[in-house]
Amino acid sequence: MSQIENEQTKLLAANLDRASSGFVIAGFVTPVVALSFQVPNSPPISIWTVAFSVIWLFVGTALHLLARRVLRGLKP
Repeated sequence: MSQIENEQTKLLAANLDRASSGFVIAGFVTPVVALSFQVPNSPPISIWTVAFSVIWLFVGTALHLLARRVLRGLKP
């Protein structure tokens, strides 16, 4: 694998990791913080709200693990 291919692989992994951070922040952290601070327009606590947040957390985790797998393809 050439240096160019290694850099492209690292760029792909970095973008996947940034996307995973976005999913976790937007779908999990934000609702939890809104509920904990009792923001007036936050969604009510229900099974659907919890399921929605957990799904976003799992998608973010999956994207992060995918980025780690992509990096395993790097060659010296």
